Amino acid sequence: MALDLTPSGGAPPRHRLLLALAVVILFSEIATFEILMVTPALPEMAARFETTGIAWVVGIVTLAGATIMPLVGRAADRWGKKRVIVVLGAAFLAGSVLCATTDSFPLLLAGRAVQGAMVGIVGLSYGLVRDIMPRSFVPVALGMVVTGVGMSAVVGPFVAGFLIDGFGYRGVFWFMVAYMAVLLPLYALLIPESPVRAGTRIDYLGSIMFGPAVALGLVGLSRGSADGWTSPVALGALGGAAVLAAGFVVRLRTAAHPLIEPRILFGPRFGPTLLAVGCVAYMMNAHALLSPTMLRTPEGAAGTGYGAGLSAIEYALWTAPVGLMSMAVGPVGGYLAKRVGARRVLIAAGVLFIMTMFVGAQLPNVYWQVAAKSLLAGVAVGCLHSSNANLVQDALPSSYSGVGNTIGAMNALMFASAGSTVTGIVMADHVVTTGHGVVYAPEAFTHGFLAAAAVGAVGLAIALAMRHGRAPARGGLDEAADRPALKTG
Repeated sequence: MALDLTPSGGAPPRHRLLLALAVVILFSEIATFEILMVTPALPEMAARFETTGIAWVVGIVTLAGATIMPLVGRAADRWGKKRVIVVLGAAFLAGSVLCATTDSFPLLLAGRAVQGAMVGIVGLSYGLVRDIMPRSFVPVALGMVVTGVGMSAVVGPFVAGFLIDGFGYRGVFWFMVAYMAVLLPLYALLIPESPVRAGTRIDYLGSIMFGPAVALGLVGLSRGSADGWTSPVALGALGGAAVLAAGFVVRLRTAAHPLIEPRILFGPRFGPTLLAVGCVAYMMNAHALLSPTMLRTPEGAAGTGYGAGLSAIEYALWTAPVGLMSMAVGPVGGYLAKRVGARRVLIAAGVLFIMTMFVGAQLPNVYWQVAAKSLLAGVAVGCLHSSNANLVQDALPSSYSGVGNTIGAMNALMFASAGSTVTGIVMADHVVTTGHGVVYAPEAFTHGFLAAAAVGAVGLAIALAMRHGRAPARGGLDEAADRPALKTG
């Protein structure tokens, strides 16, 4: 029987709320596991399948998820978030079994595409937490969901290393099978369904335009970086993305029941939140590319004067404070959002990330320096995710929380791809080629960190200017009571 989290006789027992939240957090971690745990296994899979296209094992997850997320979000608003999440979990389980058992590379990619159903699970979880938990507890609960992101970021690489070394790449996929096989029944049994339903029909045409537009944009950024921005694939993908995006905007303004109302998407609450969070998150993704490249370079390689020559396990140990601090700060960020407003928490994230970028630009290569930078980044990550969750919920009417949260997740994917792609372009201008491969000049990292800081400063400026999020977080915008506020911000 599902837990009763909003009993009519008073507040639910705290242990009941925490149990439900623990199940939601553990279930949501799979979105991180399906990327972080598979990436270290790519070399072994490339050798096993004898392919040079092994990067698609990671890329197809994001592309498949981006394609279906708008439709998934609106379906969750229409038929219930828990119901849709359980269906996605079952699809992920089937995809994991296929990946673990197949000897065909195309079938492996098919399994990974099915696993992509869970890419947007964190956003849907935010919406479900908002719907099923007492409103006063929601801001802190949203911050606690961030704990799952930090936990999986710390644990995932170590578990993956153990499984790959002991059982090969299939061990990672069998772990996901077992993980989901245990959690899916618990989720279905314990988590109550959202009572919120959208009465309007699903705009399938708008979904078909928006999801593939994002997917094509991601392909265009990836291929443009790899093959050149004038390559036919890059130009075709980016051009297709632009056409679909323009069509989506027209559809929003002309459809009787659009995927999301233009007054919400382009309004003074949701729109600035997406831009501010995206620019701040850009720094997080640039950091995720720059730091391992810098620290795993052999010390003093090609006379560069930087690098620590860390192995993958050593790198995980040196940078563990990022995940640990994000775990600890997530609930604190939710509490602060409830007390002083989520906008201030986002501003703190922006400031801390900019500080992290400037510290990184100094090319730290000893443990205490890297640990200090990781602590700064970890606090920033916790503040970013908890503020984002609360700002998004307080910007969305309940009837659009599913699709709004998935649009927020797609926004994060786009800025993550931009952060990695543009940072790679900046680094490519400062390469030292040696007989042992490509080594970057120090300027590649200083310029990469500082360029990311400049993008983050734009996000910080938007956060400072926007009116949304100045009041204490309320755990969601009430569609009826706050309709005038939607128009004025």
